[in-house]
Formats: sequence, C-alpha cells, structure tokens
Amino acid sequence: MEGINLRKRNSVRPLEELTKNKSTDSQDRQSALYRFTAAGKLILTTNLWYNAIPTRNCDVLVMFPEKVDDYDVMWIYNRITKRAPHLQVTVRRHANIPVYAFYITTTFEHLLQGAEHLDMRKRLKQSHGGGWKEFNVAEANMFRDIENPKDFFTASERQTIVYKMVEEIRAEHGDSVGRLELVEGESIVPKCLSKGIIKQVLPLHSNPDLKKLEKDWVQTFLRPQPLDEINSYFGVKIAMYFAWLGFYTRSLIIPACIGVMFYLFDTGDALTQVIFAVFNIIWGTVFLEAWKRKSQEYAYRFGTLDLPNNLVKEPRPLYRGDYQPSPVTGRLEPYYPTWKRRLIYCITIPIILICISVVFVVMLLCFKLQEHVNEYAPKWTVHFPKLLLALSVSVMDDIYKKIAIKLNDWENYRLEETHENHLIVKMILFQFVNSFLALFYIAFYLQDFQRLKQQLVALLIVRQMIGNIKEALVPYVMQKIKLYRMSKKMEKIEQQLQEKYSKGHDENELEDKTMLTQAEVECQMQQYEDTLEDYAEMFIQFGYVILFSSAFPLAALCALFNNVIEIRSDAFKLCSSFQRPFSQNVRGIGEWQFALETLGSIGVIVNCALLALSGIFQKIYPEITPVGVVLVTVILEHLVFAIKILVQEAIPDVPEWIETELAKLEYRRRTAYTEVELAKFRATNSPAANDGPTNNTSEEAGTPL
Repeated sequence: MEGINLRKRNSVRPLEELTKNKSTDSQDRQSALYRFTAAGKLILTTNLWYNAIPTRNCDVLVMFPEKVDDYDVMWIYNRITKRAPHLQVTVRRHANIPVYAFYITTTFEHLLQGAEHLDMRKRLKQSHGGGWKEFNVAEANMFRDIENPKDFFTASERQTIVYKMVEEIRAEHGDSVGRLELVEGESIVPKCLSKGIIKQVLPLHSNPDLKKLEKDWVQTFLRPQPLDEINSYFGVKIAMYFAWLGFYTRSLIIPACIGVMFYLFDTGDALTQVIFAVFNIIWGTVFLEAWKRKSQEYAYRFGTLDLPNNLVKEPRPLYRGDYQPSPVTGRLEPYYPTWKRRLIYCITIPIILICISVVFVVMLLCFKLQEHVNEYAPKWTVHFPKLLLALSVSVMDDIYKKIAIKLNDWENYRLEETHENHLIVKMILFQFVNSFLALFYIAFYLQDFQRLKQQLVALLIVRQMIGNIKEALVPYVMQKIKLYRMSKKMEKIEQQLQEKYSKGHDENELEDKTMLTQAEVECQMQQYEDTLEDYAEMFIQFGYVILFSSAFPLAALCALFNNVIEIRSDAFKLCSSFQRPFSQNVRGIGEWQFALETLGSIGVIVNCALLALSGIFQKIYPEITPVGVVLVTVILEHLVFAIKILVQEAIPDVPEWIETELAKLEYRRRTAYTEVELAKFRATNSPAANDGPTNNTSEEAGTPL
C-alpha cells in the first residue's frame, strides 16, 4: 500500500506511518500475482472476484471517497482508536483504486462482550437445556461451542457486533471533521457516512461460503432452498424473505392449476365464475393464515420466536434533535418533539397526494392515446399504449421510492423499526394506487372487461420482466463493466511497470500495482439496500392475483412462473452482484403481513363488485332487478367475509408442537439451572471446601472462557 504526504498537524499521525506495513500474507501475494500474470494477461472479469487476494482479519470495511481530505481520515482514525481501543483498525491505501480504507476487527473476548451488549441469542448446550438464550459472559460456559473461538460466532454475527461497536463511537463537545460540526453524543461514523465524508461501510463476503451457496441455491431450481445456510450467511431478515417467497410460490400451484382448468374449459357458466372468484379469496385467506403458522416455525428454527421486546431501545444513528439526558438511561440522546413532526406531515402528505395525482394524469393520457391508436393508427400498434402504461408504472415506482425515502428521513423517527414501518406505509399507498388505479378505472368506470383482461396481462408481464432485468441483470452488467475497466487499467499499469522492472526498478512496486484485493473488488459492487423493494414487488403481484384473477384466470400461473425465476434471480443478485448486507434479526415479515391481509379484505369487495358489474347474477337469475343485484352482492360479500373469519379462527397462529417444544426447553433450562446451583452449594459447603482458603480459589476464579 502506498503512503502519501499529509499536511503537518500536531493532533494526528501521518497516514504514511499507518500504511507502511503490508498485512497481506506473502504466500497469498505470490500466488495471486501468478494467477494474474501466468497467462501473459489479466484474468477475465467473470473470475476477477474469486481470484482477488482474500482480505483477512477484517469484519467491517470503511471506505473513503477518492478526494477526501487526509486530515479527515486521520481525525476519524484517532477517534475510533481512542474511544474504542478494543477495535483493531488497519489503515490501507488501495493501489488500484486510490482511496483509503479502514479494516476493522476485534478480539474474541471483546466479541463476547459485544454479544452480551446486543442481547445476541446463542444456542445453549444440551446439558443446560438446549434452545436459544441471550448470551451472557458470566454464563458463557453454558453455550454451545464456546470452547472453540473460531466457530462460536458466524461471520455475519462477528460483522454485526463489530459494526455496532463502530456505530456507538460518539462525538464529544467541540468535535468537528471537515465542515461538519458534530453534536455531543452523536454517532460519528453514520453521520460522516450520510454527509459523504465516508463513502461506504460494508462487511466482506466469504468466498468459500458464497461458492457453496451458489452451488446449492442459485444453480438449483428443483431442490428446496438452503434456508439455514442463507440465515447463517445473510441473517434472519433475508432468510425470512426467501422462506416467505418460497412458501408463496408453492401456494400459487393450486390457484394456477385451477385457473388453467377454468381458462381451458370455460363454457361461460355464470355459477362457475362465481365459484372461481370465491375460491381465489378463500385461497388468499388460507395462504396468509398458513404462512402465519409457517413463519412461527421458521422463527423457532432461526432462534427469533421468543425474541424479547427490548424496552430500552437505542435511537437510530441518524435520528436528529436537541440532545438531552435520557429519562431511562441518563445518557445524552437526541430529542425531537412530536409537534414538529406533525408540522412536517402538513408538507409530506400534500407531496404524496401530488404524486398520486400525477399517476392519475399519466393514466388518462395513456387512455387518450389508446383511443387515438384504436381509431387512427395501424392495428399492430393497438397494444402500444397498454405497454406504455405498464412501463410508466414501473418508472413512477422508482421515482416515488426516492421521494418517499427523502420524506421519511425528513419526518425523523426515533427507532429503526418505526422508521421502516412508515416507509412501508408510504410505499404501499403509492404503489397500490400506481399499480391498480388503471385497472379500477377500466373495471368500474369504463366497465370494459375485455380491456381489463388485456391491461392486466400487460401489467403482469411487463412489470415482472422489468423487475427481473432491473434487479438482477442491470447490477450484474454494471458490476462487470466496472471490473472490466479495472482489468484494463491494471493491464496498462502492468505493462508500464514491467518496463520499469526490466530497467532495474523495485519488484515490490510491480506486485502492489498488479494485484487486486477482495476489498477493492467488493467496494465497486452495488449496495443491497433492503428487502423493502422485494416485498413491495410481491405485494403488487399478490394484488393482481387476489383482486382481478376472476377477470384473467391465468394470473396465478403467470405469477408462479415469475416467482420460480424470481427466487433464483434474487439469489443470484445477492451472491454475485451486490455487497454483503449486515444481518438483522426479525420474528417474521413484519408490517407486510398486515398489508397482505388488508389486500385480501379489499379483494372480497373488488371481486364481488366485479361479479355484479359483469352481469353474472343476471345470467343466473334472468328476472333479477338492479336492487336485487345489489342485495345479492352484499349478501355474497358478507358470506365470504364470514368464511374468511372462520378460516382465520380455525387455523392457530402458533403450531401446537412449537408450544410443546418451548415448554420442554423451559423445563430443561430450569432443571439444569437447579442442578448447577445445587452442585455449587454442595461444593461450597463440603468439608473439603472448609479446610482452607486455598481450596476456594478455583471457585472464585470461575471457568475461563
């Protein structure tokens, strides 16, 4: 790594002193150099990642922009090392990408303390009852694999602990970096990240584990997903998303098969159409209730079922406000009065309404274009306005997402969970209107069911295609372009340095410039934001199936085919195109469960209304009056709601076997605790224990970790 000159300031050490030592293992350097140059040229970009020099002893990587002030880098380095001396920070300047980076890790003993601070749940030994329990250093010998420091924490757990340690480094009175004035008690690294002083903070991939995931997950279509491996590598939140997506995809098989049968053998029987519509609604209810039970099984399997509600929650790192002593902890925390947020609502709500109005205007313009095309344009252009509307829906979703994130940040919620829930509400509100407004307009205003069917097909197919291209293909191509440019740049540098080396220059310079580290490759990857967009995409798809499949029976089949590809494309982007995200613990899918249940209730009203407007009741009862149609529709709606409620009550949320297992674990824990305490009491009061003070030293010292 190359050092640089730093402006002389008394408060910091020169960066060149910190970047002198090269921590890469010499054997890794030599073998990597051979891999890069043995063929007489640089390796192809498709293998660049796996052939890069592995970055060792790094749990969290902090990257700086290219044009960062050297003093700012040293200022942050000093604050980390002085205020968190338990963190081991190595400063490097990358040779091929001229940026500074902090490689941060810590010792096993401090990881244990960090796990206790985070109430991280670990498995107990069978001799102590088994199951999951919040880790405690004083009771460390009760936990499985505590004797093996290398295996006790997974890589994702280590990264989470170290990241939380970095987040908790806070500013003191008078701290400032660059033009940023820090408030006392403010988290330094997240604030610098939001202001661009730090470019990114990320954990690094583990290539051996990643290759195994690619083999067992990405490259297989018919085998079940390796959810335990996904959980171990990416964390519970991402594993829970893929568990839900797999369960939803399997559940689509039944409505897809029935929809195909109805589509192929439809004789126009009105009663059959009513039965099919009611079936879809009941299927949606059974699916959601069955997922509730299944999610409890996954939460039990991942160790988050009985995750305690932490009443003393830390505020978000980017939560703003006037710093005051917390009435709970006594430490300085930002305080933001509720009345200020309500004033902001007076601005954010009108902005959201304006965005929804834009959706309505765009829809009307597309419909006007459709009328013009139908009347004047050639027949082969008749589907162009429908495709244009479907494309505009996807574009407006992307634009609004950026607006929603800005508005949500402006509203300034204290807790991460509250912040995420309000963002979900904003996303759902807009995407519901954006995705379904045109269909509602066609169905209930124009009452053109053939056109409704055509528009639904266009939205389903176009949105799914655009989603897969945008989520998986575009990041993959962009990453390959970046890596290709890096390869060409390194090839050019290699040629120049080969000429210098032939004239007697230092060989180490050649090695530095022609080797690429894992950190350099991964910092060029796109950041995986969250599961928010993935859930939103499936939310809209579920809406198409549950709301309008009576108009297009093959909607469930299209969704099924898409989801089979979606699972692998999402897996592919996580394993090939995106940076590794920090793991998060969740009990289930959170607010998305309520959103899907709400959509199911709306589906009852929509399907009953569609049946009434389609004239099906008149086919069944030719002499029925308009008032009678309304009465039959209301009766059918109430009947379907009653069936939904019965299904919800009939299916327990928690399987009985899980309740039994939890009771067994609690009993074994209490029994094991009693036996341990009894053994301590006997050892303390035995005659040998009273012979002299020397016999008590081992008990007082405790069991070493």
